[in-house]
Formats: sequence, structure tokens, C-alpha cells
Amino acid sequence: MPDLQGPWSDEAVRQTLMDYFGVGSDVDLPDELRFLANVARLLQKRIREGELEASEQRPALFFLHPQRPNEVPSRSMKRVPMLDNGVHAISGKLWFVNQIASDGSYIELMPEEDDEAIFDLATNTLNAGTFPAVVFETRTVPVEARFYPYGLLKTDTFQVVRLEETALTFDQIFESIDRLYESKLCTPDAQSRAGKLWADASKSWVADDAEDQIQHVVHCGLIGFFPTCTIRIEQSQATGRLDVEIEEPLVSDRSQIVRHAILELKVLRSKNSRGNSVSASVVQDWVRKGVEQASAYRDERGSRLAALCCFDMRLATADDCFEPVKELAEQLVVELRSWYLFPSSEAYRRHLTENREPT
Repeated sequence: MPDLQGPWSDEAVRQTLMDYFGVGSDVDLPDELRFLANVARLLQKRIREGELEASEQRPALFFLHPQRPNEVPSRSMKRVPMLDNGVHAISGKLWFVNQIASDGSYIELMPEEDDEAIFDLATNTLNAGTFPAVVFETRTVPVEARFYPYGLLKTDTFQVVRLEETALTFDQIFESIDRLYESKLCTPDAQSRAGKLWADASKSWVADDAEDQIQHVVHCGLIGFFPTCTIRIEQSQATGRLDVEIEEPLVSDRSQIVRHAILELKVLRSKNSRGNSVSASVVQDWVRKGVEQASAYRDERGSRLAALCCFDMRLATADDCFEPVKELAEQLVVELRSWYLFPSSEAYRRHLTENREPT
């Protein structure tokens, strides 16, 4: 191959590849989410390759720990530099992997070690108790995986990882957003862990970039709940730029993709970031536009489901923001769901008290 000169020299091409490698995938996500998603996909590959048919089914533990830990006496550590290809047996081993689970080192677990001994080995002997971890349990029917975002020292904080190839439902999607709402969006105190959605919460002035911040929370959260799926945002197409798409490549045939859902996200305001009022008619038009967008994006992408998700930051919550568009949404087969973002924790507490069911 000739050595190209000028702006397209070999070095320039190499640098361009390095600069843009991975753009559009998961490079901007937190390391623990990249770790979870890639380990989940690796587990799917091993299930597909028949790992569970082995005569001895033992758990596998994965730690986000790109650097190999210190060697343990009487325990040899081996490296697998292309772990992500899915051809290496993983059960009965304690793995230390990078955030994309492409390179890993492992220690064999002893046949006599029970769960307590295995956890003790990881947390005390190897000092890996604070690293994000995934435990693959092969001894149950069906098999399961558990994600410990704060490590195995906090065994009460985990979530079960979805590994099966099944069609996602609105109940599953909305349940995940409900949990994100409660932990990161419902009040300014919760939002402090996600971003600043209010320009001035005491006056109900909404930040200009509230949509972008909520989209980021939803994007990261959906990856955490559905790590074997690909969560795409800001996809441009003929009908416009969709907010969130949930799709999933089939492990049985990676050339086949299931497009589960399109989510159109809207923030509803009474006041903008400068305190200017937003009229009810503008809000209604915004909601109607969202229904039409969700429908058009789903049809163009060939997705199974479409939903309009509204994050209501208006002064009052008495009116139903969906009332004027319910007939249209039914006609276009678009699901409607809203979440109210309270301007203070006090307002949220008052809401919970007023709506508490009698015991």
C-alpha cells in the first residue's frame, strides 16, 4: 500500500480512526455501565455456546478491575486477551476484566469453595469488594446474573440482569423509568445527582437543557436495566430526530435485530429559564407534536412499540396533559405516560402525605 501524503497521510488516517473509534456506541457512558452491558452480552454468548450443558455448573464472578490484582499464593492467574469472542468457558472462575470485557484475567475456583468462601476470597484476599461486580449463577433454573454496582461488600444492593431474549413490554420500560424518576428526577435534591433541571426551582423556572439532562438519565438508566439491548439516542432520519430507541441484536443470529420501542421525551413548562410564561396552548401543541413524532419514528424504524413520555415541570398538576390527544394517541397506537417533577422535596412530601392510602 502506498504511503499517502498530505492531509490523508497514513498517520492522519490512523489518528482519525483513533479519534472516532467507538463514536455512537458506549464510549461516553460511565465505566460501570459499559462493564455491565458487555459482561451481559458475554454471558449471552456463553449460554448460546452451551456452557450450561457442562457436567459441573459453577458460578462465575466478574469484577471491573482492568489491572490484574496481586497473585494469590497457590492460585495461578491466567489471562484471556480476547475474552469477548465468547469461546472461552467462564464458569467456576473469578474474572478481572476491563470495561468492555474484551480482556480478562481469572483465578480458578476450588470445587470445595461454597458461596461464602468465594465472596471472602474476592473481598478479603483479593481486596476486590468495592469494585462493580456481576455474579453469573449457573446453578439455578433459569440461570441468572446479579449486578452489584457498589461491589460485593454491599450484598444488599444489586439488581437482577435481564439475559433472556424476550420482547420488552411497556410495563418493563415504564417500571425502569419509574425507578429512575424516584431516584434521580422527582425533586431538586434527587436531581443533584443527575444535573440541574431547574433554573430557579422556587419560581418554577425550568432550565433550557432540561430535555438533554433527562434524556441522559433515561439513556444511562435503560442501559442499566436492559444491558443486552442497545439504547440509541438522537438518531436522525427522514421523519426527524428521535429521542430514544431500544433495540436488541439476537444472540442466536447477530444479523437480526429486534427494535423494541421508540420513546419520545417531552418536558412540559409553565415558565422558561428566564421566567417567561409558556401558555397552555403551546403545551398542548407540544404534546400533540410528541404523539405524532413517536408514531412517525416508530413506523420509519420498524419498531414494535412507541410511547410519548412527558416530564411535567409545570406549576399545577390538576389538568391532564394528555386529555386533548388521547383519541389521536389511540388512533396512532402511541402509549402515553407522564411523571411530575416537584420543585422542592417539601412539595413532594406533601404530595405523598395527601395521596397516602389509609392503613
